[in-house]
Amino acid sequence: MSWDPQSGAPSSEADPAAGGPGQADLAELAQARGATLLDALEDHCPGSREHAEATASYGFAAAVELGFEREHADAVRETARLHEVGMIYVPSTILAAGPEHRSAEDTALIDAHPGYGAELALGAGVPPQVCAWIRAAAERFDGRGPAALAGERIPLESRIVRVACACDSALTAPQAATSAGEHRAAAFGAMRTAAGRELDPRVVDALTGMLDRVTQG
Repeated sequence: MSWDPQSGAPSSEADPAAGGPGQADLAELAQARGATLLDALEDHCPGSREHAEATASYGFAAAVELGFEREHADAVRETARLHEVGMIYVPSTILAAGPEHRSAEDTALIDAHPGYGAELALGAGVPPQVCAWIRAAAERFDGRGPAALAGERIPLESRIVRVACACDSALTAPQAATSAGEHRAAAFGAMRTAAGRELDPRVVDALTGMLDRVTQG
């Protein structure tokens, strides 16, 4: 599955005959062309690389759990790694401030970062298909995102990236849990609460279920 950014609907895999990369090339191109953006983001927002790498790992795991072939899962992984490069446009003072200290304009600027990131990535030579997935990662499952796409109208790749990002954020957020197991259960509970609203329930179930199996096994 891929995404046609012009029609706003799912489309078939990129056609090499039309000059675009095939599925197997998307991850390699995204990784090579996006490296300088990740370096710049880390300089602008120290610690961002750790979140990028964790989101990439969770995105790959979810894609595999959902039955993606290896090349497709690799492309999702690289999309997830680049999902926050648009934060380069957000002043460091805003990023450093807690949510309670941000104005509505500050919050709107942060919320717009996937669109900025897609433009940055496109300018850096990241394949347009991956850039479209980065942009659509701003969409909410309930349709309350910037383009008002909902449910299956959002590329599955983008829904995976959003869940992967939420997973790392939930697992690294301070919590009152007294054990690692309780912390993980609370984090997954928060994700399941967001399922059907911000997050795709099927992707949430796939990722949290897989992580529970790995942890308990």
